[in-house]
Amino acid sequence: MPISAFVWLVRSMVWMAGIGLLTLLIAVGMTTRLDNSLYDLHLRHWQYTPDNDVVIVSIDPKSMSALGRWPWLRSVHAKLIDRLTADGVRGIGMDITMSVSENDNSRDDQLLANAIQRNGKVVMPVFAEAIDLGGPLQEALPAPIIAQSVAALGHVDVAKDADDLVRGVYLKAGLGSSYWPSFALALRQLSQPSSNAPLPGMHDPISNDASPYLWMRDNYVLLRYAGPEGTFGRLSYADVLDGDVSASLLKGRWALIGATAEGLGDIIRTPDGSMPGVEYQANVLESLQRGMLVTPLSFLGQFLLGGCMLTLPLLLYGLPGFRRAWQPLLAAWCAVLLLCLGLLRVFYIWWPPTACLLILGFEYIAWSLLLRKDRH
Repeated sequence: MPISAFVWLVRSMVWMAGIGLLTLLIAVGMTTRLDNSLYDLHLRHWQYTPDNDVVIVSIDPKSMSALGRWPWLRSVHAKLIDRLTADGVRGIGMDITMSVSENDNSRDDQLLANAIQRNGKVVMPVFAEAIDLGGPLQEALPAPIIAQSVAALGHVDVAKDADDLVRGVYLKAGLGSSYWPSFALALRQLSQPSSNAPLPGMHDPISNDASPYLWMRDNYVLLRYAGPEGTFGRLSYADVLDGDVSASLLKGRWALIGATAEGLGDIIRTPDGSMPGVEYQANVLESLQRGMLVTPLSFLGQFLLGGCMLTLPLLLYGLPGFRRAWQPLLAAWCAVLLLCLGLLRVFYIWWPPTACLLILGFEYIAWSLLLRKDRH
């Protein structure tokens, strides 16, 4: 057999072995932890300054001291919403659970519902919980009189990875099918009610064949966090309620009401440290506003892109400047990393590159061993 034919045979064998290994690594997710670490490292150097369109009205220690023990009467929240309405906020995201009516203070529920109606742009959370231990999930909505008054409801499901860090968000979720928008998306849609633009994100392949008792998620996107906790501006709940905050700090902005005091709200663990749930929602809303949500490549996208990159060193080997096996390997590694970075920075697409990088190393070893055997 001519040497050139043997060389092409070896290249084909190495490439096919690499393709098989690539399929296995992607399908099993064996390199997910390494890819997440790479994304986290890049994220720390990709932070930005928020546009001040989002402000957090913080249930902080100062407010707890001024207003007393939590939970507060809903008439207090009604006064805050009226204050925010008077100050001309763009919309209100009330990240506070109120799934049970205050039987002893039904008048307070009505006062809150009236304040919400007067504003006209209030979003409240919905989430899934099991009423009984081990029982089926049910959707927890605000108390009926309040739920009927809000402009929209949004789910507050948090997308935790296997290491308990939160890198992204599901833009849609719901019981049986993903029909609820995320909390931040529901707010965003208040200003664009007629938008028909498709949502970004990776789709759940089984979302159309789901049980009505399962919490389904769809349109998964990665976040580009603005920074660690405290990056978004905060105003104390008590200060806003008392009128001690200038209206210029609120006019035309989204106001997210939520707990930042220790032991009250949910704490989200991000790649850059922990932050309260309300600030996580602020990051999602800011990313939606500025079009900075990152879409992960699907299995097929990863496979096709990785398969193309695996051919690169085999095609380069033997060309001028690539006479030694390590030279096309180095060129291919650089190409993979640059492509990964370019897709992320320019197109907001995340291609996990670790599997491809590892298999390129495997190709180099296999290629070197096979050629060495041929020479002997």
